[in-house]
Amino acid sequence: MAEKEVKDIDSLIDQGLNTDNSELDLREKELDDEDLIKVLESDKVKGVTALFLEFNDIGDEGLKALAASDKMKFLTALNLFKNKVTDDGLKALAEAKTMLNLSELILSDNEITAEGAKMVATSNILGNLVSLWLGDKIGDEGVKALATSETLTRITQLSLYRNNIGNEGATAIAESKNLSKLSELNLNWNFIEGEGVEALAASENLSNLTQLTLTFNPIGLRGAEAIASSENFRNLTLIDLYEAELGSMGARILSESTNLPNLETLVLIHNDVSEGVQALYKDNKNFPKLKDVYFYKAKAEA
Repeated sequence: MAEKEVKDIDSLIDQGLNTDNSELDLREKELDDEDLIKVLESDKVKGVTALFLEFNDIGDEGLKALAASDKMKFLTALNLFKNKVTDDGLKALAEAKTMLNLSELILSDNEITAEGAKMVATSNILGNLVSLWLGDKIGDEGVKALATSETLTRITQLSLYRNNIGNEGATAIAESKNLSKLSELNLNWNFIEGEGVEALAASENLSNLTQLTLTFNPIGLRGAEAIASSENFRNLTLIDLYEAELGSMGARILSESTNLPNLETLVLIHNDVSEGVQALYKDNKNFPKLKDVYFYKAKAEA
C-alpha cells in the first residue's frame, strides 16, 4: 500500500487564501479528512466567510471537524461538491451553531440520502440558506421533506440533479409555498416525465423562476406542451431541455408559445429536432429577447 503524500498545508492555505474577500479556495487539492483537520488548526483561516472544497476526498470526519470549529463561525458559503460526505457528516453540520450564518451550501455529488435531506429540512441552524445543492440519493422522499420544511423558506436557488427524483418529487416542489422564492431550479438527470412538468408549469408558487433546467429527464411531448402553455413561466430567461425526448413536434410546440416573452436562452440539444423546426426560432416574434437557442445536431428531413 502506497504511503500517503504529505501535503504542505500552510502553503496550500497561503495559495488559496484571498484575504480581501475572506475566501479560501482549496478545490482539487486531493484533500482528505486528515488534511482538512490540519487546515482548520491554522489560525490563518479565522474569519473565512467562503470555503471552496469541491473535487476532494473529504468525508464525514472532516465535515464534523469543520462544523465544530469556532474558526468557521463566520462562514456564509460552503462548497463541498463531489466529495465523500454521508448523512452522518451532514447531521453534524445541520446541528452546528457555527453554521448559523450559512447562506450557500453545495453538497451535490456526495452520498446524501433522504435521511440527510430530512436533517436539512428540520434544521434550526440552516434557516438562512438561500442556495442549496444536495444529493445524490435523496429521491422523492427527500424532496418532499425539503418542500414541506418549516425553516427553508428563503431559498432562491435549488439544485437537486441526479437524485432519482420522479413525478412525485416534482409535484412536491410545485405544491410547496415554502419554495415560492425560487428563481433557479435545477432538476437535471432525474426521471421526471410529462406529468411532473405539468405540475411544475401549473404552479403559481414557481412564478418567480428565471431558470429551469431539466436536462436528461424524459419529459417528452407532454412536458413541452406544459411548458409552452404555462402562464406561470413568463419570467423564465433560461430553459435547458438537453436530451429531454421532445422531438421535432415538442420543439415546434415550444416555438409557438406566447407565454415565454422573457426567454433569452433555450437548450434543445439531442432532441432530434429537424432543420425545418429549428428555422422556426429564427426571428420568432414570440421570443423578443431570445439570444441563444442550441440544437447541436439536426434530424434529417423526412
